[in-house]
Amino acid sequence: MHVLVFRTNINTAQRLHKAACRLCKLRGICRWSVDMEDRDCVLRIEAPEGGSAQQYEQTIIRMLTKAGLQCDVLN
Repeated sequence: MHVLVFRTNINTAQRLHKAACRLCKLRGICRWSVDMEDRDCVLRIEAPEGGSAQQYEQTIIRMLTKAGLQCDVLN
């Protein structure tokens, strides 16, 4: 299982809804959550080992950025 962690600006219900609409369309995501209490508004995604973690990261960043959200890999 890949665990991907991102820094975002998902800190309101409206932004969470935007993100949810996009993330629910992605195949292969097992589970995801956003910690809106954290200063980095951490988005945590679990995805199966089948694909490359880097491919998942790029796809998620591109998709959320297109939706007007900020999203960067959190190391």
